[in-house]
Amino acid sequence: MGLEDERRSLGRSLGTPLTDDSHMLKDQIIGAAQHRRKPKRWDDPATPSRHRLLIETVTCCVADILTAPSVTAVLPAVLSTVAKVVRIDRVVMLELQQRGAGPPLQSIFFKWESDVAAAQQQQLRPEAEGLEQRQDPALREWQFPLTQGKPIVTVRRTAAAPVREYLTRIGVVTILIVPVTVEGRHWGQIGFDDCRSEHDWTADDIKILTMLAEVIGAAITRERYLGQARQRQGLLQAINGSAAALMRGSDLHQAITRSLGAVAAAISADRMVVIETATPGSGAARHLLRNSWQAPGVVPNIVDIAEAAVSPAHSDVAQWMAPLEQGMAVQAQYSSATPGVTELLARLEVRSALLVPIMVDGRTWGHIGIDLCQREREWSGAEVDVLKTLAELIGTAISGKRRLEALAKANTIVQNSSTILYRLRGEPELPMIYISQNIASLGYDAAEFVNTPTRYQQIIPQEDLQALRVSIMGLVHENAAPALLEFRLLTQAGAERWFENHCTPVRDGEGRVIEIEGILTDITERKAAEQRIALLARTDALTGVANRRTFAERLFQAVAAARRGAHGFAVLYLDLDRFKEINDTQGHQAGDRMLQQIGQRLRSNTRAADVVARLGGDEFAIVQGEVMEPTAAGQFAQKLIDVISAPYTIDAQELHIGVSVGIALYNSDVGQPEELLAQADQALYHAKHAGRGQYRFYSNEIDRETRAHLALAEELRAALGRDELEIRYQPQVELASDRIAGMEAQLRWNHPTRGLLLPEDFLPIAEQFALMPQLGRWMLDTACRQMSLWRRRQLPVPVVTINIALAQIKMGREFVRGVMDSIQRWGIKPSDIELDVTELALARTTLTHSDAFEELQRLGVGIAIDDFGARYSSLDYLRTYRVSRLKIARGMIAAADVEPGGSAMVRAILGLAKELGVAVVADGVETESQRKLLVAANVRTQGQGFYYSPDVSADESITMLRAGVVRPQDRRGWQFKT
Repeated sequence: MGLEDERRSLGRSLGTPLTDDSHMLKDQIIGAAQHRRKPKRWDDPATPSRHRLLIETVTCCVADILTAPSVTAVLPAVLSTVAKVVRIDRVVMLELQQRGAGPPLQSIFFKWESDVAAAQQQQLRPEAEGLEQRQDPALREWQFPLTQGKPIVTVRRTAAAPVREYLTRIGVVTILIVPVTVEGRHWGQIGFDDCRSEHDWTADDIKILTMLAEVIGAAITRERYLGQARQRQGLLQAINGSAAALMRGSDLHQAITRSLGAVAAAISADRMVVIETATPGSGAARHLLRNSWQAPGVVPNIVDIAEAAVSPAHSDVAQWMAPLEQGMAVQAQYSSATPGVTELLARLEVRSALLVPIMVDGRTWGHIGIDLCQREREWSGAEVDVLKTLAELIGTAISGKRRLEALAKANTIVQNSSTILYRLRGEPELPMIYISQNIASLGYDAAEFVNTPTRYQQIIPQEDLQALRVSIMGLVHENAAPALLEFRLLTQAGAERWFENHCTPVRDGEGRVIEIEGILTDITERKAAEQRIALLARTDALTGVANRRTFAERLFQAVAAARRGAHGFAVLYLDLDRFKEINDTQGHQAGDRMLQQIGQRLRSNTRAADVVARLGGDEFAIVQGEVMEPTAAGQFAQKLIDVISAPYTIDAQELHIGVSVGIALYNSDVGQPEELLAQADQALYHAKHAGRGQYRFYSNEIDRETRAHLALAEELRAALGRDELEIRYQPQVELASDRIAGMEAQLRWNHPTRGLLLPEDFLPIAEQFALMPQLGRWMLDTACRQMSLWRRRQLPVPVVTINIALAQIKMGREFVRGVMDSIQRWGIKPSDIELDVTELALARTTLTHSDAFEELQRLGVGIAIDDFGARYSSLDYLRTYRVSRLKIARGMIAAADVEPGGSAMVRAILGLAKELGVAVVADGVETESQRKLLVAANVRTQGQGFYYSPDVSADESITMLRAGVVRPQDRRGWQFKT
């Protein structure tokens, strides 16, 4: 079987033809992995060709990687199996580790050797090999394509001299190296070594093994992200617990030490210390060890740390620590630090150190030192921010302790403390009989609260006051414990401050409560710290939008609300296009800044009801609230595509990326909220494969319908410029005399492919896509122009009626100006036109918008109510708007002939209009019996319909207008284009 025959056969087994494109090949193999079959043994005589077996094996391996709880655990089995299938002698997976400023050092992550390779005793020496490749420029140049995501295939016989010598030393004849990318960076590589012969690697083999390396890199990325999320969650929980211990604990030293241990366990630190920076009279700063925690077995002892802290600092160390004075954290790694700092780290046997400043009363008091003794680590900005919160809590606690100690020494606790004392009388109104003078810290005089005993209740927010009353009234019960409550007080300037209230009942000899003694402690700073911790737990540290956990909660709430009858919503799944190229070419920091700008753009282009979240990497998701129509989600997705695709300026360079969007609409069949996100993810997959920079709906039916509406809206925008729109006119006649009473302008669209479209075919879409103002202006101006031509020909047209939409009415005075501009432009009178507005539009018109009708009527423009009786039949409209004519809906005229009571309703409307002096036009007169009914009810009734004439073009109208009358029997005499 030839290679092409084999590819076609294998494509049939996967369910789709095998493609040459590596990305499509990856998707095919991953798709097949979902329905994998166990491959045959590589040494089975019935085994198919190596190429086919390789794809089947990799398909199973991909499934194992995707479902394994740990990629590290499954890698040995995966790589050793693949090695046997491709029949090579050695597989080595290397990880790149950055040590200092030079090129990265390679270390073995996994290694497999065949018996032949082991027998040849061609053993890799990781340290020597990694160091050799790190120092030899020729070898670095040879492996450079790996950093660009490209594989390398090298035959020792044809290689350059340095590479040939290197391959000879490690006993390799042919080598294939594929890159492994983790978190958008070149993380390492997998080498497939043939130690006996020149291996014939096909292009498909290389593609398949490159794809396997991509899957391994993605799995490692996923594992890292989940591990970081768990560690960050643990850190937030540790600091949250520390906040309560530091603020409420009686022994501050013990509380700080316990907090250090809890945080160290969360971040896997080996040692944490609190160092105070003291400046004696001589001016030379001394570092004093105040608190410490270290893991068991960590050396040197804390005594050595204390000695290092008080010893004179090297100039490099002083320069490194200088930013602490400005409230900024500093960190160092042993491999890249300056000589003085390196010497200090070596003395303390530390590989990485992070120092976070502690501020007390606005000044640098000292710092928290965090040491890792076994490995190097670079602390992210998000981690530093969380640890700064711990430093703030410690600083606040030290500041509070200082104040209490100072007040105790001065014996002026009440007068000078931030703790406020008060006493209330045990009566229902709880009048105040004493409050300490330091209430002045809030801007008040103690005397005003004593002189007006209930005055204090006015500076407590109402909801807090009710809780305070309940808490205090609970003290009335015998043996009631002292009450503890947190509530807010308003300062004289109107600001809110949080206080912790301890109150105790004072009882008389019979156990009755006669007074309440209370202590108020200002906890505003603690509350702010708690809010910061809560915010960190809810948001993505890099972009500031919601994180995955918050998104899941809000999605659950949206589903629950929709099930209770709230408006529907949409879930949009966004994936950035070409973002990896930015990371590869501009660096990780540029990629981070771009993600921050994307987060800002998303926040700026969403509403308060929407939820924007970063799910990880370059993926975002949005819950779009209050989605009434699918097209609203489609428009929003297109807006986001346009916004994110706009250029970015980073480091004085203009950069471009795109985004693809998948959309899932809520429906009652959704079981779990996660299903919506999965549906949006599937839609995103289709958007990606449709060419990127696009959006797709999960439902094919909705997708097609939405895109059809969008396409029609775009065609309608262009129709104005292409002269595809036309106004035709239908006469309105006096039914008793057949005289023409007016001409109604009716819009038609001569679509180039769909033929003649009536208003009901395209006006709803025009309203949905905000095209009605533009369309209405064109129709108004065209009708006024035609009225001017009729006037110049001296044709007796009493009035031309023009339909207007709600969107035009909402323009208010701008709409009025547009009407008057058209009247003046074509030299006609305001009374020559009549504006028809439907009952539905009037029902949605606010009082502000109705002013436009009053001004138009004052200027002489007629106003008519169209479709009267179709929905509301509100008599209030006749009184409010003082209309010139009333148009009975077509459906009511049709029902007058066939439905019981139909004719009575029509006669009632005609009788009422006659009493009010309002002219009536019956729309849809189709038969002689309808005409007779209308004339019998009111001889002045007017009408229009096919019984008299269909709509005609402006040219076709001239004959009937010259005659001045339209009789049903004359209809055959006119030349109509129907």
